[in-house]
Amino acid sequence: MSVRHATAGELSAYVLGTLDARRAGAFEAHCASCDACAVALAGEARLELALERAARQPARLSLPAARPLRAAAYGGAGLLAMAAAVALWFAHATATPATGGEGTAAAAAPHAMGDGAILDAYNDALDGG
Repeated sequence: MSVRHATAGELSAYVLGTLDARRAGAFEAHCASCDACAVALAGEARLELALERAARQPARLSLPAARPLRAAAYGGAGLLAMAAAVALWFAHATATPATGGEGTAAAAAPHAMGDGAILDAYNDALDGG
């Protein structure tokens, strides 16, 4: 082992304790005389310790407890807004005034601007034109 540097596999196997006694002894002797391999071994040992510490820590929830409550509040506000829009739509449709002298047929007829025209005007306003 003194003619070449330790490989990543050898470093990992030594840190994990999977090298046999003969190879572990040769590896230790090489690292005692080779500064580059000693530094690499220290780095591998730090990495293994960090991984063990991370594995022992309990899993943390990434969402705070307030986030589900906030989502429920936004959902409730959205439902309330939709209910208000439906109520206004029906109130508008039933409150169409009758024009004088034209009878009940005029009272039941919607105003001159149909739903398609309303949507077209709304889309034009959103498009800026």
